[in-house]
Amino acid sequence: MLRETTDMDLLRVAQVVKSYDVNGEVVIRLSSGVLEDYNFKKEPVFIIFDGLPVPFFITSFKSKGTNGALVKFETINDFSHSEELVKKEIFVDSTKIDPDSIELDEDEAMAEFLIGFKVKDQSGKQVGEISDYFNYPNNPCIEINGEHLVPFNEDLILKLDHKKRIITMTIPGGILDL
Repeated sequence: MLRETTDMDLLRVAQVVKSYDVNGEVVIRLSSGVLEDYNFKKEPVFIIFDGLPVPFFITSFKSKGTNGALVKFETINDFSHSEELVKKEIFVDSTKIDPDSIELDEDEAMAEFLIGFKVKDQSGKQVGEISDYFNYPNNPCIEINGEHLVPFNEDLILKLDHKKRIITMTIPGGILDL
C-alpha cells in the first residue's frame, strides 16, 4: 500500500550497489547510520520509481564492512528483480526516525536531515528555512535562506520538532541583519 506522500519527508540513507544472489538479495552502501537503527518490521523504506516513492519492507539486514549491508526486500525474490534496483537510492520517512540516530560526524546525512527545517528564534518568530549545513571544525553552522550562516550548537537549540520540521534556537544578535 502506497501511503500519501504529502506527510513524508524523505531522507536518503543508502544506495543499492549490486545484486547479490538468485534469491533477490542486494548489497547496499549506507550513507548514514540511520538504516541500522530503523524499525524494518513497522516502517518501509522507499525507492523512487517514475518520480514516485515506492515502499519496500526489509526482511533481512546484515551489516557488511564499515558502510555496507546485505539486504533482502520482502517483494524482491529473484535476480532479475533485484537487478532493477541497482544504483537506486533508498530513502526513509524522516518523520519516523529518531534525530539522535543521525551521527553528527556524518556531514552529508546531517545536511540531508536538516535542509528544509523551518527556523524560529528564541522569541518564536520564524526567521527562515535551513538551506545547507556546514561542519566547520569546532563550529558547525546552518545556512538560513541561502544567505545567513548561523552557528549550530546543541547549546543554542531550544527545541527540535522533527515531525513538524521546526527548530527553535537562540540566534546570536545581529547575525541575521547582515
